[in-house]
Amino acid sequence: MLTHPAVKLTPQLGGFGKKVYCQNDEDGIVQRILSDLGIAKGYFVEFGVGPPWNSTYSAAGLEANCRLLRENGWSGLFIDAREFPPAAEVARERITPFNINLMLRKYAVPEEFDLISIDIDGQDFWVWMNLQAKPRIVIIEYNASIALEISCVIPFAPHFEWDGTNWFGASLAALDKLAHSRSYTLVYANGVNAFFVRSDLFSNHTDFRLEELFVEKTFHPDDTMRRSYVVI
Repeated sequence: MLTHPAVKLTPQLGGFGKKVYCQNDEDGIVQRILSDLGIAKGYFVEFGVGPPWNSTYSAAGLEANCRLLRENGWSGLFIDAREFPPAAEVARERITPFNINLMLRKYAVPEEFDLISIDIDGQDFWVWMNLQAKPRIVIIEYNASIALEISCVIPFAPHFEWDGTNWFGASLAALDKLAHSRSYTLVYANGVNAFFVRSDLFSNHTDFRLEELFVEKTFHPDDTMRRSYVVI
């Protein structure tokens, strides 16, 4: 007989948002989810980090969803395609859907780890789809300019380079479908990042509905080339 965990996640997580080293409110959301799950210390993986927009590392330091975790004693791995000073402890690698699993093995990431944050401005959906590991929490960038009812993603292109337009990534609906196929539940979205928690870790899945969590925002100019998406 299947048993269900007694753990319940806090609905309406937006009230717990807090910015310390993250881009928006992710630090506070992460802390609340971890508290609900009873995870005090663990291991994270984050790729796609950097200084705040229009700033530099020397001026502002590292902006990352997991920096606060590292400062609180967590172990983990930061990866980015750009070069950072050694003090930043960021491995310089370009993550693609093809090499994600090889990279985790290269840096001896534990098979069971707690959180992954994916922000590579384009191929995030395909990277998560190819990820073999099943961390407890997934934070992933979504394209918030795409309406709730549209489930789509840019085509698979491992060497994609974002051009600054709103043609990038995947809609929240597409990521939600991928999450369900991998047994995750969407629990929060802020117009930039979506948070998913492995469904076997908590019981109150019906408290979290895509229609209620969706946040639509447009930050970037339209794609004048009108490139197409893949419907999911």
